[in-house]
Amino acid sequence: ESDRRAALEAAAAVLEDTSRSAKGLDGNNAPGGSSSALDNGTFTGEASDLARLPLQIQFYLSQAEYNARHSDKVPLHLALRDWMLLAVPLAHGAWDTASWERGNHRTDDDGYRNEVYMSMLQKCMDAAEPFNRFSDRECYYYPTLGGEEEGVEAKKRKRRRVGTTNAVVPHLESENSDGGNESPLVVVSRAFFSLRLALDMQRGKNFAPPPKLSFGY
Repeated sequence: ESDRRAALEAAAAVLEDTSRSAKGLDGNNAPGGSSSALDNGTFTGEASDLARLPLQIQFYLSQAEYNARHSDKVPLHLALRDWMLLAVPLAHGAWDTASWERGNHRTDDDGYRNEVYMSMLQKCMDAAEPFNRFSDRECYYYPTLGGEEEGVEAKKRKRRRVGTTNAVVPHLESENSDGGNESPLVVVSRAFFSLRLALDMQRGKNFAPPPKLSFGY
């Protein structure tokens, strides 16, 4: 419980810092906070990319990356639950190309590569690596009571819910909502497959052209 609380506090701190800067509330802007850090060029590169994303996605990413950095302390099942909160919307949710990609000249159906989206997909998969891609049985089942023999009472171990989050992607029903008839490992394997597929599809697209320059004439 203490590890979980520490992880949440660290992720919240990262989220608060990003939110404060993105809204122009870091004390370096004019009173009233009308100009953002993005407008003033405070953020560059990857920080600018992340600042354009919804705060909820920023939080899920910061939590997953915190867990990955402290994989020796964070319980496997909690790391998996946090990871799924990031993986499901990336794999199955709508990506707002016009708002979240670079350049302010993109559209959702322009057919070009979404580089920020690719970066998020890769970050999500990288965050699973320290946990051996959640292949351990303890990710999916509660511990047995009394140390029963493997293969006997272990088969009756209660499944954990792996967190297929309807709240983030409303049209996606929870795979375990039927009472747990589907293996949680299959649910997670599907998430990995969807992430890799989305990444491969983006790699097959051409880079977007740069935005047109305007000199105010």
